Amino acid sequence: MIKLATFTKFFLAALLISALPPACGLALAEDQPPSEVVAEVGGHKITLGQLEQHSNDNMNRARSQLVQAHIGMYQAERAALDHEIDKEILSEAAAKENLSGDQLLKREAQKRVKDPSEETIKVFYLASGVKDPYEVARPKLIASIRGFEEKEAGDAFIAELRAKQDVKINLLPPRQEVAIGETPAAGPADAPVTLIEFADYQCPYCRQEETTLRKLREQFKDRLKVSYRDFPLPMHQYARKAAEASRCAGEQGQYWPYHDRLFSGAADDLAEAGLKSIARELKLDGDKFDKCLASSQESAAVDKDFNAGKDLGITGTPTMYINGYTVSGAATFDTLRQLVDQIDSGGEKNAAGVQSKPQAKAAEKASSQTALLN
Repeated sequence: MIKLATFTKFFLAALLISALPPACGLALAEDQPPSEVVAEVGGHKITLGQLEQHSNDNMNRARSQLVQAHIGMYQAERAALDHEIDKEILSEAAAKENLSGDQLLKREAQKRVKDPSEETIKVFYLASGVKDPYEVARPKLIASIRGFEEKEAGDAFIAELRAKQDVKINLLPPRQEVAIGETPAAGPADAPVTLIEFADYQCPYCRQEETTLRKLREQFKDRLKVSYRDFPLPMHQYARKAAEASRCAGEQGQYWPYHDRLFSGAADDLAEAGLKSIARELKLDGDKFDKCLASSQESAAVDKDFNAGKDLGITGTPTMYINGYTVSGAATFDTLRQLVDQIDSGGEKNAAGVQSKPQAKAAEKASSQTALLN
């Protein structure tokens, strides 16, 4: 994950940039077309497009930091938005009883929470490491336990109120231009929403997210197209070969069955013996599969996906793009469902004109949540 110091640096830079008047003529690289001339040497022009061809480590690292800063800003904005939505919903419910929002929340939270049992208090006492005698510490422990449970009860109450409301959100995540991969996509070619996932077969967060994505594919069917792109992290010893194996299965028309089986199986299935066993389980031509796997003929294709991910600023898995809108890390089904619904219903167009420039231009040329690459 991006470090606080890094995010702070880019956040402050963004504030300084936004504070400059338009007359300064400041233009970010993302706002300039590839044909834009950025230098002239002896009459020879150097364009921005030429710079983009230099995909070196420094540029990839800087691009990654910029993308992560935009994501961090969106997450902060979304948290603030959710807080305002919850406050509005709570105030509306409280007004019906001539109460303030705080009064209603306190009443409902306290009503749902009982004093902890003596056994629970003693467990907390032993775990807390406090030096006061049990009888002295007991009242404070009860208050602490109740405070925690009342917070959870209050959150649950607000969630119940929110579920009954028709809430429309126009705030969208940062967006980037992302191409689908060369592996077969799941879903109709003309689906209005495309989800592109960069993931790693050995990543625990990706394996967790796969259940969510299957549920999403089942619910949206003809409205959603899903493209999987390989981003095997270096510390996962089986991830690269598993990615190659899925493509070898694709050579025999069984890419998605093999892909799904890799994510649903045990970790041992990702070792070479397991990869071969799955091929035979799916009735593939075993000899042909083994030859493909041994020859590493799909290695270059995996590299192509991985390098494309680095160019986008991806540092970890899973990272998803829904019509280009970035979702970093293992997301809940509701988060993904709401974004797909928002885009499919036209919310994408509604939000496009009101989002901030940094959000709209989140390093277009260019989470794991598992680990940084560098």
